[in-house]
Amino acid sequence: MHKRYIITGAPGTGKTSLIHTLEENGYSCFEEISRKTIIHQQKIKSNKTPWEDLSGFADLVYQQTIKELDSFISENTFVDRGLPDIIAYLKTKSYSIPEYISKFPFKTYYSSTVFFLPLWKEIYVNDPQRPQSYPEAEHIHYYLTEVYLNLGFTIKIVPKTTLTKRVDFIRSII
Repeated sequence: MHKRYIITGAPGTGKTSLIHTLEENGYSCFEEISRKTIIHQQKIKSNKTPWEDLSGFADLVYQQTIKELDSFISENTFVDRGLPDIIAYLKTKSYSIPEYISKFPFKTYYSSTVFFLPLWKEIYVNDPQRPQSYPEAEHIHYYLTEVYLNLGFTIKIVPKTTLTKRVDFIRSII
């Protein structure tokens, strides 16, 4: 059976660059739904973003992620963030976790191995979809780690190195 491998980490750790490099190396990948949702919400001038209406944003991301998870995959696939990231982001603001997310059968859809990109101050930059400060990214990092461990995932820390070596690291595990 083919697996969806989650690539996660705080904002600005190189997830999107890694996903693009994996695609260039022939792997099937799904781009980050959160970023696409933020871009769309900004375009329509909605407040459903992580910094204005986190609960509304989380619901939108959940709905889009379910559509993606319902799509058939014919090979191992990488996803830029997974549903557990929603829990972590909600926890950063002490929001309650909706039951439909807390009771979700994560391991039915995702590999139990998660690739976690560590904080890396040297590559951290802000952009219109990533307004968080580095200290806020550290806060998110803490909750991402806690959530994935509490859900029973095995975290593999991807080394701070070139994209080619990061891909090689992932290949060595899958």
